[in-house]
Amino acid sequence: MRVLHLFSNHKLTGPAELALDTTRYLHESKLEVDSGPESENGRVQGAFVPGWHPSDPTWVSDLARERGVQLVEEPGLRLSKHFHVLRTPRSAFALRRYLIRENIALVHCHMPNDHLIASLARTIGLAERRVPIVRTIYDGSWDKTGWRQRWALGKTCDHLIYFSRRLEDALSSGLVEAPRRTLLDPPIDTRRFKPDAELRREGRRSLNIEDHAFVVGIVARMQTHRRFEVLLEAIARAARELEGFRFVIIGRGTNQEKVAREPVRRMGLDSTVVFSGYRSGDDYLAALHSMDAKVFLVPGSDGTCRAVREALACGIPLIAANRGILPEIVRDGESGCVVDDTPENLSRAMIDFARDPEKLESMARTAREEAERRFGYESYVNSILKIYKTVLRASAH
Repeated sequence: MRVLHLFSNHKLTGPAELALDTTRYLHESKLEVDSGPESENGRVQGAFVPGWHPSDPTWVSDLARERGVQLVEEPGLRLSKHFHVLRTPRSAFALRRYLIRENIALVHCHMPNDHLIASLARTIGLAERRVPIVRTIYDGSWDKTGWRQRWALGKTCDHLIYFSRRLEDALSSGLVEAPRRTLLDPPIDTRRFKPDAELRREGRRSLNIEDHAFVVGIVARMQTHRRFEVLLEAIARAARELEGFRFVIIGRGTNQEKVAREPVRRMGLDSTVVFSGYRSGDDYLAALHSMDAKVFLVPGSDGTCRAVREALACGIPLIAANRGILPEIVRDGESGCVVDDTPENLSRAMIDFARDPEKLESMARTAREEAERRFGYESYVNSILKIYKTVLRASAH
């Protein structure tokens, strides 16, 4: 059974990795989809169409090849992030041609514009064989939705997958009725992200941090909206209370000098704050493992907050802001704490963690246990396959 995944963004955001891994794990799954006597059954064969940009590097395509995901190259099919008056309809016709020729059983959309393109492809001429559309939304909350997204979700979405209860009000307003939507926990690779004492030692060695130091950290782009001014004030307060306290910042950003590096020098935090720079692969894992606890303040382009799930899977408790999906991922008082992110609250959480190692260790165990139970890809893939089965059976009638 052939399933085509569409991802209309060429940048390596959190949703890009989740969409790619969803395609890969579904493709590698040995489970079969029995979707009825008149439908094509069997194991899922997943293919992926990445986002495209006329001048930027092909980040998503390169990662797809690295992870062994089958890429589709169809003339005229260009999935750009935003609507384009010429490119969007041209891509819809190219997609329609590919769906018919390759006998695609189902289209799984991951971004607003690829959902629009798939909706147009189905509208302009697949009446002889209606290809169902499943959509995943990665937002942790919605302030508003545009008319194109509302039309696609309301008219051409056979089933919606979403990850945050905070979307319920918008979805329940008639946009997508309950039988056509499923709330899931966002997955993470718990085989790769797991507690590792040797990685912890390696990470601290690479950052010149003492083994006995109490280390908190953050993984975030250094941008003006990421509330670094609040975080740095909290770090300064904690440093005055805790001997040997260190704070690691993993990431980079066009505004890093303005929002982080210059304020750190001005506040006299040079001996406390460690800038690791951008890390990837095993280097990222080692730097992440250097932390005893982690802070997360503002969800970025990935509303599912992948970096939070990575830390929990590694047994690293979270200090999370009461914002977006964070209170749903972090169990307050169990796998971390959820606070209104003032300097006072953040510094108090860091100090409390440092002064109660037994509680911190208990939270670390709970974080790992919950990650395995809630965020493992096996249960996630099983849920997706059940959705595919339901959608295909419904479309066969």
